[in-house]
Amino acid sequence: MAGITSALDMQVFDKARNEGRVARKTGSRKIYLDFFYHGVRIEKSTGLDDTPVNRHRAEAMLERILEMKREGTLEFAKLFPGASEEEKEFHTRLEKGEYSPTPKAVTFGDYVRKWYTTIWMHYPVETKQKDFKSVIDYWLLPYFGSMTFYQITGVTMQQFVATLVHKKGPKVRQKLSRSTMVNILQIFKTVWDDAVIEHRWMLFDPLKGIKSKLPNKGKKKVEVFRFEEWEALINAMEPFYRPVTKLMVLTGLMASEVAALKPNHMKGGFLHVEQSIVRGREKDELKNSYREREIPITKAIGEILDQAKSSSGGEYLFTMENGKTFTAELFQRRVWVKAIKTAGIPYRKPYTTRHTFAAWALAIRTDPNRLVDLMGHASKQMIYEVYGKYTKGLEQDRLAILRYFGKDFKTPR
Repeated sequence: MAGITSALDMQVFDKARNEGRVARKTGSRKIYLDFFYHGVRIEKSTGLDDTPVNRHRAEAMLERILEMKREGTLEFAKLFPGASEEEKEFHTRLEKGEYSPTPKAVTFGDYVRKWYTTIWMHYPVETKQKDFKSVIDYWLLPYFGSMTFYQITGVTMQQFVATLVHKKGPKVRQKLSRSTMVNILQIFKTVWDDAVIEHRWMLFDPLKGIKSKLPNKGKKKVEVFRFEEWEALINAMEPFYRPVTKLMVLTGLMASEVAALKPNHMKGGFLHVEQSIVRGREKDELKNSYREREIPITKAIGEILDQAKSSSGGEYLFTMENGKTFTAELFQRRVWVKAIKTAGIPYRKPYTTRHTFAAWALAIRTDPNRLVDLMGHASKQMIYEVYGKYTKGLEQDRLAILRYFGKDFKTPR
């Protein structure tokens, strides 16, 4: 524990004969308490001037401290709140107590480094780990790393929000979207709450009211494919990936759900959607309980599944062309983007196939209640309020869509 005590210009005493003493440092008028605790010399000022009366008071203080030491009831951190954090942590650990540093003594960066090893590493979902770490390392630590929790206030958070702009790419220096800001702030809140709970701090929530300071939530506009655009995309797609791409628009399945399909999910004329693969790892739980569903296997769907089943040499129905696990990320980056450019159509994400499925189904007048089940939604509200607006302009594609889906989609067995 070198460095915990400073040398006093006082005569060293024999601690075997004396447990402690009151003394005065050369050049100071104050009385000091001088004793040993846990093998370390403790030298603390009483704040009292050296007078006979004060010496008597200091000796009584020392005697009480030594008595608590003998009884095992001495709590160093409470007795000397102004001591260094190193001292308090050292003695409290030996007292086998639970030391809680003040928010003025802990920086956000120091806490995060500890949090990574005690909490973050035990998150059961790897994708959640990666999402949290990328936000913390990229956005939070550069800004809050050297700040103590006491320094982080509501004003600090407003100043932080003002810095949330794209750092590179075509949108450089433009503000992040409201949803991205909310995600960053939610991850900050998770770390903040863990620190406050762990140390039993009474701190004002710096995020209170922060959402009113964020950009207004813009209207989300999602375009769906017109039928001729879809045909152009499929024709531009690498042949190996055409079946899996068609399956997404025929079923409303997300790429991550298609990736987890296995031959045993084809049962009794239905395709059972039970799992997903995200970033190369299989998940037994979908986004919510409604997403676990049964999709009738139509003739169009069956042809794709039968072909995949006969050609699949592994556990899953669909893989990447090199035989490795099919993942939405690789599919989008390596296949989808290239096909969109080749087709010469406006860019949409692969998730647009899900919106397209819903819009096409409504265009051919599919019962909304049935569509709720097929898509795995909780109610018809999403069908009417979101997907309904996409049907405009698809009326002229209605017959082509009906042929593409097949009559057995409208009247399943």
